[in-house]
Amino acid sequence: MFLTECKKIVRSFLFWLFTAAIVLAYLTQFTPALKAKLAMPTEENASYGTIITKDPDVIIPAAVQHLVEEYVRGYYRAYPLMFYREVFLKEEDEVRMAEILEELTGLTKEELGSFTDYQPAGYDYTVVDDSQTIEYHEAVLPDYVPAEISYERFLVLMNEADGLIGGGSDYAEKKLTAAFSTVPMDYASALAEYHVIMTNEEIGKAYIRLYCDYMGIFLAIMPVFAAAAFWDMDRRSRAEALIYSRKTSSVKIAGIRYAALVFCMMLPLLVTLLHAVICLNGLYPELDIVWWKGFWLAAFWLLPELMTVIALGVVVTELISPLPAVFLQGVWWYLSIGQNELTGTMTKWNLVLRHNSLTKLQIFQEEYQTFLWNRSFYLILAVGLIALEVFLLHRKRSGKLLRAKRLILNRGKHAKD
Repeated sequence: MFLTECKKIVRSFLFWLFTAAIVLAYLTQFTPALKAKLAMPTEENASYGTIITKDPDVIIPAAVQHLVEEYVRGYYRAYPLMFYREVFLKEEDEVRMAEILEELTGLTKEELGSFTDYQPAGYDYTVVDDSQTIEYHEAVLPDYVPAEISYERFLVLMNEADGLIGGGSDYAEKKLTAAFSTVPMDYASALAEYHVIMTNEEIGKAYIRLYCDYMGIFLAIMPVFAAAAFWDMDRRSRAEALIYSRKTSSVKIAGIRYAALVFCMMLPLLVTLLHAVICLNGLYPELDIVWWKGFWLAAFWLLPELMTVIALGVVVTELISPLPAVFLQGVWWYLSIGQNELTGTMTKWNLVLRHNSLTKLQIFQEEYQTFLWNRSFYLILAVGLIALEVFLLHRKRSGKLLRAKRLILNRGKHAKD
């Protein structure tokens, strides 16, 4: 029965559309990282990247300065639901924002309002002898002495500022670290990180993390199309009556069909991952790369996400139809993508996890427990959703679910009358 279900899936157009999307994402997003070795930093480098310190002594002054700049400029930048927005506060909200800044800087509303020399930060381009020079200028802001304030009180004020703006700003607690604690990495730190990563055990995991970062974006949306269409196939082919009359248990029917979906949709991932392993073994012949730890990381990163997306699509399709399943997953995917920075913002609840870097190992290690919690939660959620699907299928086979649907529809008609 499992092989029969797999054959039905791989013969469908949507499965091959899913496969094409995964392969295209792999070729365009990940394979550029396979073309050259990870470069060793040198003292001549102008920049060694950045690192997130999570240090309150860095976060507080940077965030306060940014809030002062936006206040004197007259509007605030925010990204509610991923869309850029310039927010102009109402008068009463502007008064409260001034009170927040007074607690943070000692500057009164009158002092802030009388400051007229504001100049925004930005870049200047000058051309001398056909060569272009770029200079960055800090914003001209009023002088103030930062207040001595606890980090807990600072977080309260920043969250209130974010609320006045309407949400989506860098002052929300979950965004403060990524927005305001990034500092340049020095040569010694960059070199030390490079030597840690360029080992038999770490180099494979570094590339696997980047692979999962890219593939996870597409796994959060693409599988639902094939899953919803496949689960609705029997209704469209009018084979439901035949399936419902079988003596096979609902657990076996739902479990095997679900397992077939998960297995088939893992195949493109396995093929692309195998290609990456072959390329990396050729790119680093001097290293005996330990791959099994990377494979475990990839499985625990991507499998719970894939299982959850398929399971949700199956349940909503069973309850309603394929179209709402695709719509709900699309909304979830959109919101999940918008909640994440490229690195350094793994949360307990977000469906899509990001670590868009071959380096920044320390950040991933600091977030590792959150990573384990998150993926365990989605693994349990997927199992729970399939248990719900078994229950719904059992009720449907007995006719109780259909009778409940008719009763709800009839009540809706009577209410309109």
